[in-house]
Amino acid sequence: MSSGHTSDSKNKMLSGRQMTFQVIGFLIGIGLLYLCIQTAWSSSGDWSAITEAEPRLIVGLIGFGLVSTIIDGFVFWAVLRPYQKLKPMQVQCVNMTAAFLNYAPIRLGTIFRVTYHARVDHVKLIAIVGWFAAIIVTTLACVGSVVAATLLSSGSMLFLSLLTALFLLVSGIILWFAAQIGAVQRFCKGKEKMLGDSQALIAGLVGRLLVLASNTVRMGFAAEILDIDLGIRNVIILSVAALMLSFNPLGRVGWREWTLMMLTPYLAAGAFEGESVEAMAAQLALVESAGEFLAIIPFGILAAAWSLPRLIRGRREHKASAAIG
Repeated sequence: MSSGHTSDSKNKMLSGRQMTFQVIGFLIGIGLLYLCIQTAWSSSGDWSAITEAEPRLIVGLIGFGLVSTIIDGFVFWAVLRPYQKLKPMQVQCVNMTAAFLNYAPIRLGTIFRVTYHARVDHVKLIAIVGWFAAIIVTTLACVGSVVAATLLSSGSMLFLSLLTALFLLVSGIILWFAAQIGAVQRFCKGKEKMLGDSQALIAGLVGRLLVLASNTVRMGFAAEILDIDLGIRNVIILSVAALMLSFNPLGRVGWREWTLMMLTPYLAAGAFEGESVEAMAAQLALVESAGEFLAIIPFGILAAAWSLPRLIRGRREHKASAAIG
């Protein structure tokens, strides 16, 4: 029994200090969200564009918020598949639940994802760390390729697409060869297959590209709702910024919206005119984020209703087996 207790203590996701730090970060995020909303209403901010928006724009805004989350779930499933096979729909439910719980304090979604796969799917914790690392690497490779292609392109979508494909191809080749190095394979002990398997690598890179593309479309819908002429390059840059801000360890709520509001006038210089620049930037950040929120909350609740009981059963079984051992 003592060995089981020791194992549980070692596997705690957060220390008391880390939990306090994230709770404080969440509370600050709530304050930042309030400032963002206040800014959106100030400086002659006009919300009539939102209340009078065409239904197709609202549906598109929310729809692509759902699409990006579904693709994200596919990426998680595909990247792990060479190392350990899980049921696709199960990974989707876990991913949707994690996205839903990420709106809570202490990055509860990440804690849930790790705990579920460790307790229910019996994925080793060290493998989960490697899994997350592979997701981060493919995300950075995709973001780097898109940003480089966007900055180097002259505005032509064809040239932008070709450059992005070229940079992704080069990134994929580098990652694949790195996974074949003997020292890497000895260190990773099979977990390098998440990047060394060609199908998993392609799914990771292309999947992340599709997530970013979906986010870009959502940002475009938000700009169209507010009647802001951003241009494709600005929309892509803002979408990349929004995606990267979502990984903020201090929490999902408030930080992304406030930071995007502050960065938008600089990242999309020339797209805003008049005295209500800050209000328009705040509205754009809030509307874009709302599209994701409105998509995740209802489906996240349904996914949580399916996955949380299984997690509870998995934890009970784990404690029972540890007590017997």
